[in-house]
Amino acid sequence: MPLCNLYVAAGTSPNTIYQSEYPDTFVMDKWFFQRYEPEFENGAVSLVASNDEKMPKIGKPAPLTSYQKDGKFISFYGDNHPVYAGNVVKAMASAKNGYPYVVKLFEQELAGLNPSQQVERDAAAKNLFARLDGAFKATIVEINRLTPTIIELVIKSTLAAEKFEAGQFYRVQNYEAFAPTVEGTVLAAEGLALTGAEVNKEAGTVSLIALEMGSSSRLCATWKAGDPVVLMGVTGTPTEIPTGQTVLLIGGGLGNAVLFSIGKALRAAGNKVIYFAGYNLARDRFKVEDVEAAADVVIWSVNKGENVVPFTPTRPQDKTFVGNILEAMIAYGKGELGKQPISLADVDHLIVIGSDRMMEAVKHARFDVLKPYLTKAHHAVGSINSPMQCMMKGICAQCLCKHVDKDSGKEFFVYSCYNQDQDLDKVDFPNLNARLKQNTVQEKLSNLWLDYLLTK
Repeated sequence: MPLCNLYVAAGTSPNTIYQSEYPDTFVMDKWFFQRYEPEFENGAVSLVASNDEKMPKIGKPAPLTSYQKDGKFISFYGDNHPVYAGNVVKAMASAKNGYPYVVKLFEQELAGLNPSQQVERDAAAKNLFARLDGAFKATIVEINRLTPTIIELVIKSTLAAEKFEAGQFYRVQNYEAFAPTVEGTVLAAEGLALTGAEVNKEAGTVSLIALEMGSSSRLCATWKAGDPVVLMGVTGTPTEIPTGQTVLLIGGGLGNAVLFSIGKALRAAGNKVIYFAGYNLARDRFKVEDVEAAADVVIWSVNKGENVVPFTPTRPQDKTFVGNILEAMIAYGKGELGKQPISLADVDHLIVIGSDRMMEAVKHARFDVLKPYLTKAHHAVGSINSPMQCMMKGICAQCLCKHVDKDSGKEFFVYSCYNQDQDLDKVDFPNLNARLKQNTVQEKLSNLWLDYLLTK
């Protein structure tokens, strides 16, 4: 019969992101971790490299990496291991073959314990697991509606809050087991990439901002205080924070939430910050105090329309404008908005976050209509909102973003979940726009079905 569907299983490379983020942690064997066999002698453990096999696929299990500190080791399995890379069956075999080595690491230590010591050890282990459970557990504290289409999720998660740095984000979803079922449909959300807009490390809470666009983001508003949720992260790379520079922040709509933590970190590092905050509608503005705290001067802009009333600044140095964000920047550069507390001519660095169309417009305008005002040599990055799935840094490839070197024309791809802050001049925005639209039909159908379910 004629071929109806063709599915191609594309292989993956071993995930060694940790080594990229923290160089020299492990010894590498090309693109794999170097594998080691443990040797036991007189109660001591040493590692012996297994690198003499000409054919790795029939090599020794050797499940340990080079890491060895204070009697602690790190093992690795599955596609990360050259002996077992390739398929799920081999991945399961790696665990089966590797676990005896791990058990043996504890064998001599456990053999020397008397019954009383064993009880103490078990109690300590239970206490440790209880503390870890509390640190990793994520629970909804409150849900606040900020605008007709934007909500804030405040989540209690001690470790997730503790590890946050400016610019990073989280993956959040509800548990399917606890989700309500309406007419046979489980109201479980897919994993959503949400930026940590505000983090209270003392209280252990994370504030996440969600724009209600698709069915999953709309479901967030149905969650209740006390609900357990899945909060993965933090993930992504912290935004690079310079010192002693003049930094221009450009935020559009929901993208402004990303800049809260970044702007505050920039000011704390001794930078001067000028912030253009743009909105499609006046009602889209939220958390004004956080925007003000992120910048020395804010230029508020709202798009033109019938009966549009400009924003009223609450600080004497801030400005207001009716029009798009590029028009606001031109007006500010020309001096049409009054005295310039910080001149665009002094800008060393730009950080842009908003829709792909807005970021592309800024990319080109810097060499066109904004060129007379941004006269200093500067560097620009965009916080790229690619399609996301696993958000585990180099696993599923859903977030791949195409880059093009403007000088050589060479094309290459980067994982946006690994580093969302990307060189604005290299991002292929037409490709990004196409990627963002890839599931549009499914998203529209899901939204219509959710409309129907919510009426029930």
